[in-house]
Amino acid sequence: MRNDQTSRKPAGLTAILALGAGMAAFAATGAAASEFKVPMNETKPLHLSVPAATVMVGNPAIADVSVESTKLIYVMGRNYGTTNLVALDADGKTIVDMKLSVTAQGASAVTLTRGTGQLSYNCSPRCERVPVIGDNPDSFETLMQQAASMNDAKAGASGGDGGSGGGSGTMR
Repeated sequence: MRNDQTSRKPAGLTAILALGAGMAAFAATGAAASEFKVPMNETKPLHLSVPAATVMVGNPAIADVSVESTKLIYVMGRNYGTTNLVALDADGKTIVDMKLSVTAQGASAVTLTRGTGQLSYNCSPRCERVPVIGDNPDSFETLMQQAASMNDAKAGASGGDGGSGGGSGTMR
């Protein structure tokens, strides 16, 4: 009589292998359930574990992205708040879907309150007025118009549009 033995894995080993495969799949998605924080008016790199074909920001008024490569994205904080960032692979599968928070700049940010109005300054190395949501509307509008005029002048001088990608990018 022949001793016919099939290779059977013990039930416990099968469960461990299944759990390990599930954890590996979760790790491959990177920070799928995490939060990414970037200070306002600053840029931070975001490294992806899987190449992305499309990157989107839920609210480009809060944060913007610049796609450096299929695995490297730069995130810029535009205004205080929270939105989301989604990255998809070439098949349209979600690589990353994370909460994106734009926070205050460290010790260099100063807020001056006068009566019911507020003015914001960035004091590094010297104090300069900066437009921040919640500032006195007249002062905020003046600073935004000055910034737009400066961007228009730069765009005219360089012959380009002077802007960024507008919040999303597709790689080919």
